Amino acid sequence: MLFVVTVSHANDKKPIKKISYNVVRNHTVIGTINVSCDVGNGSTIYSLESDINVKFILHFSIKGEETSIYKNGILIHSSVFRKVNNKVKADHDVVYKNQNYHLENSETTKKLSLKAIQDNLVMLYFKEPKTIKSVYCDYIKRMAKVEALAEGVYKVDFLDGKYNIFYYENGKCVKVEANSSMFSVTLIPAKS
Repeated sequence: MLFVVTVSHANDKKPIKKISYNVVRNHTVIGTINVSCDVGNGSTIYSLESDINVKFILHFSIKGEETSIYKNGILIHSSVFRKVNNKVKADHDVVYKNQNYHLENSETTKKLSLKAIQDNLVMLYFKEPKTIKSVYCDYIKRMAKVEALAEGVYKVDFLDGKYNIFYYENGKCVKVEANSSMFSVTLIPAKS
């Protein structure tokens, strides 16, 4: 399951936007995803934290953290950390320096063939992608196509038949369907 631009004046500070989603499978809440957007001092920081526990043949405990930092409308830093059953499945950073993106982990640094990134997947929790044709997916480290399916409904295709469908009402994300070959879940905003 895969699971981020606003520019402000240097001294502006806007309230942090936070949204919590229940992760639902077969009418049962199996976890939560919390996303936030913090705008201030000329940058925007998107954060996503997930905590999911599901039994599908075997028990899976999935915990993840993602952070994306934008400055002047360009992604300058992205980090992804994900554990499945206490085994690290992803731990990397993507850093924009010298007009290029570099993938960094504890062992290597590799230059990526990506142009300046203006939109990524986590932003879709806060912004309807009316004019966006592709988003950067931090977990898979590549761009993914965004396809409008209907008014307020958008599909984001990942690798190997995995995809998410985002639903919007009045520009607000009201549901996300995350689909994979193993199983599918629905993300519903939690009542506060």
